[in-house]
Amino acid sequence: MFLEIIQTSGSFYEKLALLAFYVFAVLSALILHEVAHGLMALWCGDPSAKFAGRLSLNPAKHLDGMGTVCFLLFGFGWAVPVPINPMNFKNRRRGCFLVSIAGIVMNLLVAFVASFFFVLTMGTVWENLFFFVMLFNIVFATFNLLPIAPLDGFKLVESLAPESSYVKFMRQNQLVALLILVAVIYLTDVLGYMQVWLSSLFLDFWGLII
Repeated sequence: MFLEIIQTSGSFYEKLALLAFYVFAVLSALILHEVAHGLMALWCGDPSAKFAGRLSLNPAKHLDGMGTVCFLLFGFGWAVPVPINPMNFKNRRRGCFLVSIAGIVMNLLVAFVASFFFVLTMGTVWENLFFFVMLFNIVFATFNLLPIAPLDGFKLVESLAPESSYVKFMRQNQLVALLILVAVIYLTDVLGYMQVWLSSLFLDFWGLII
């Protein structure tokens, strides 16, 4: 998607602007996701992320080199996980659930807001910025929704059914979980369908209002 937009853009400066928009969108999706985890953990009683300096928007505090490169090149990736100590939660099970879902909710909220500005700026160079922000926040949210270890979707299942056979299997067979994750990404179009559906939902909503 990104390469197609770059190839059809005009001048060198337009290509440079698109590259900057692309990098900003990827980094913001990763950073805001992790900050949301940390803020929710703090609200639930665990200050570990705060003490580790992970409530900052400074990219250096969050970015994993390989995870960022993968996101830039392949459209999926990861940041350095926020340190969480469930023992500090006021309610451990509820805290684990809320912290797990916080990053996904943050990405979807950012994508929803970005879709509004995308509609407003259509026909200008700024539409590309808001398109990328919308797209990559949706990509990161749907990627993390997969109920496969170690993604947030698995942590959600773990918080709801900690002793289930599925959770125990995923905990004990991390290599198998990784292979399942790779297979889902490359051999199915589950993520693609989810991303198209969410993008259309947001844009259609604003299209009816604006």
